[in-house]
Amino acid sequence: MKWNGKRMKEKVLLPSYMKTFSCIGNACEDSCCVGWTVALDKKIYKKYKNIRHEELTGKFNKGIKRIKGTTASDAKYAYFIMDQQKRCPMLNEENLCGIQLNLGEEMLSPVCTTYPRILNTRGSEFELSAKLSCPEITRLALLNPGGIEFDQTEYEVKSSWAINTVNDAQSIEGDDIFWNLREFAIDIIQNRNLSVSDRMIFLGIFMNKLQDVVEKKQYGSIQLLIDEYRSKLGNRDYVSSLENIADNIPMQIKTLLEIIMLRRKLGINSQRYIDCFDNMIMGLDLDLSQEIEIRDIEEKYLFNFKEYFVPFLNEHEYIFENYLVNYIFENMFPKINTEQIFQQYIKMSVIYAMLKMHFVGISGQNKGVTTDLAIKLIQSFTRVIDHYPSYLKGLIEIVTINGFDTVAHIASLLKDRTITSERLDLMNN
Repeated sequence: MKWNGKRMKEKVLLPSYMKTFSCIGNACEDSCCVGWTVALDKKIYKKYKNIRHEELTGKFNKGIKRIKGTTASDAKYAYFIMDQQKRCPMLNEENLCGIQLNLGEEMLSPVCTTYPRILNTRGSEFELSAKLSCPEITRLALLNPGGIEFDQTEYEVKSSWAINTVNDAQSIEGDDIFWNLREFAIDIIQNRNLSVSDRMIFLGIFMNKLQDVVEKKQYGSIQLLIDEYRSKLGNRDYVSSLENIADNIPMQIKTLLEIIMLRRKLGINSQRYIDCFDNMIMGLDLDLSQEIEIRDIEEKYLFNFKEYFVPFLNEHEYIFENYLVNYIFENMFPKINTEQIFQQYIKMSVIYAMLKMHFVGISGQNKGVTTDLAIKLIQSFTRVIDHYPSYLKGLIEIVTINGFDTVAHIASLLKDRTITSERLDLMNN
């Protein structure tokens, strides 16, 4: 790839919300320069060390630390040392970046100048999306009732942006397979004839079959598999059978309790997420000083679900749909070159199931959910997942250690309880 100067126009596939995004700076409710480790590559590190500037030179000398040992690389060569308030040393009192103010945007590190954007390439194709750990992106991406749409358009790509390159296995037959797979995954999640939980379950059934095909390296039959399951997605009888899959509330609560223990063990310090986490605890009437039994929570969990969460879900199901579509696009899901198709699906399912359990608890504490509260939870939860790798790893281990990593178990973990008039009467009595 050749860059002509610092910027160039490229044909880029992007969700429509990226066309209107711009950083809102110090008006943002959660600074991306607070609480995060900002990595510096070797090139920008040397530039910073050679700068002579009345305000910044001292900050560069005191605020940057080299990464040494086997973990060091040209891409991750050093990092900014956060102060006692977990703030980047380059931030001024107005929460604006001193580097950008004094030296210009071109002197920002690739991490800083790219975030929250995610620029992926596969071959000569560019894709641009963004992280939901940014509050403004979360609003733009999730609050569109019409769903996320995609456009291929000319877009100004900066040479300083970090690029993630995805290389599919050379043995895969046909350049269109990757695109067809992901297009079908998005079509499943955007199929509003099904509840979001049933869409995820259908996707899991398909991914499990795809895993078999990829393991046998039968790449030529992937399109046939897509066609088969696209037909099933349009089959009313098959789709209706998904509604008969039973939920497993005790398993969901057991998983939730282990999440709580994991959060306490890791000591996550993102205040926005801690606020949401504490709300979840209070909304479930949990006393963490005592041993908690699943049966002690089940009644409260189901009450919150029925009384407070379901009304919000029924009116704003598109938020959860958009969340999953953005996840699929941002992560280039599924990556068939890894041959770990179903493991990728498990990761996606665990994140979504955990997020939904947070919603159930928080809805009880707040006697419902507003869109502002939903944005705060999703954004802060995404930030923690992205920037505390041990948290996500621990979440996945909870599922695998308990043997919940089969199609049937994941379905039970994802499944929403169907609230019928008969069941409402039973739950109210």
